[in-house]
Amino acid sequence: MPELHQGRVASPPVVDLSNVPVNASGASEADVQVKRDAAEDASSESLLASPPLYMYLMAGCAALNSANVDFDIGVSSGVAVVLQDEWQLSDSQVGLFMSSIHFMAALGGLCCQGVADQLGRRFTFAVTQALLILGLAITASAASFGILMVGRVIVGLAVGFGYAIDPLYIAELAPATHRGRLTSWPEIASNFGILVGFVINWAFAGVDRAISWRLMIATGGILPTALLVLSLKWMPESPRWLICKARVAEAAEVLMSTHPQGEDISSIVEAIRCEISADELNGKLGWAPLLCPDKVTRRLLLVGVGVAFAQQINGSESVLAYSPTIFKRGHVATTDADLFAVTMLVGFTKTAFIVLAACCVDTRGRRPLLILSTSLMTICLAGLSLAMVLDIAWLSVAAVCCFVAAFSIGIGPITWILAAETFPSQIRAKAMSLATFTNRCTSGLVALSFLPLSDVMGGQAPYFGLFAALTGLTAVWACAFVPETKQRTLEQLHQGAGKMMP
Repeated sequence: MPELHQGRVASPPVVDLSNVPVNASGASEADVQVKRDAAEDASSESLLASPPLYMYLMAGCAALNSANVDFDIGVSSGVAVVLQDEWQLSDSQVGLFMSSIHFMAALGGLCCQGVADQLGRRFTFAVTQALLILGLAITASAASFGILMVGRVIVGLAVGFGYAIDPLYIAELAPATHRGRLTSWPEIASNFGILVGFVINWAFAGVDRAISWRLMIATGGILPTALLVLSLKWMPESPRWLICKARVAEAAEVLMSTHPQGEDISSIVEAIRCEISADELNGKLGWAPLLCPDKVTRRLLLVGVGVAFAQQINGSESVLAYSPTIFKRGHVATTDADLFAVTMLVGFTKTAFIVLAACCVDTRGRRPLLILSTSLMTICLAGLSLAMVLDIAWLSVAAVCCFVAAFSIGIGPITWILAAETFPSQIRAKAMSLATFTNRCTSGLVALSFLPLSDVMGGQAPYFGLFAALTGLTAVWACAFVPETKQRTLEQLHQGAGKMMP
């Protein structure tokens, strides 16, 4: 979600227009440069001006959508525990229940771009809410595992749409000088949504198991119903999409309502036209630069797609989603209420540290936090494995809490910032799609194999030992291959990449 939540794609930096020879109307390079400079000057003058309240409200609506889609991921952790006992599900069935949402989110993320370009960003929000309401209704009323999975597939598509559209909408609506801060809202909101899911699990722990899991899931339909009304009645369309459809006057009205008073709206409109022209030129390149990359592009793909893979191969989302099961098998608690209460502690820890990360990610640098994060996660997973061997309940809880904290201050939020800063504008859109698809599929595979693989390996202790080793390898990989991207231009990154490739 777009910890981008762990799997969320962060909004890309402003497109580099330095190589665009003409704009959409055929103006000369000199004219384009003058207009670009005028937009930059206008943006600089408003650097200290805060956006209108309306902009914050719209960013809040988009962020609520992130909380909305990630609520289901959080609540599913408790639903899986209850369902496995109530329906006597096998570990493979539980794995399919938990992982299906990640696989379908990968597909939904790929489909979202086409839907958003055809219907617009605002109606894509409405489609997301409609899919989510439908999927939750089918899941909550399911009488068989097959029907349950139909609902999960639809919910997964909605999650993928949400991950893709939330940061995109805010990035296209927000003033450039405030875009970075505002596009971090969905990340924080997604963690809050997971936490609320944990709280709902705890709230319904005392209810009859035959209906408690249905109530847990059905609760997730409240917010999307409200957001469906908001998206259709109140939220404006993206100015970029309106300009693409030659509705310039409407786009200017939206920009005036979301930008500080006094900004040169005409310069911003022209800058958006230049970006659209650049994107059209880049789109003509197709997938050739990725399928047949030169040595510099190979290096950049190794970093951008590699960090997206590394974010999930450590089992981060599975540790979070399966935390009630982990604690149950680790003899941490004996009742559902106690089990879900401990899980809430994990959610609180993760939310607190993602807020902390938002404050320091731009001051500490990407590379140091990434190396620190993966190194600490390796230690935490080793500690969790040891806790399972020694059957020490408090150590299990401490290890999981420290694990999600280490994830949240480093590789969680940094993954998508790093990827967006690494890929050049010519391949950024497609490369980010590839990174997102890799991230979601890796998460799905880990979630699918979590319980069956731990059974095959003889328990959770060797399983977490394996993931400690894999996470340790990602720390070594980060030391060897990941550059620092903070305050470096694309040209500097590309020159460094070329020198380091064989």
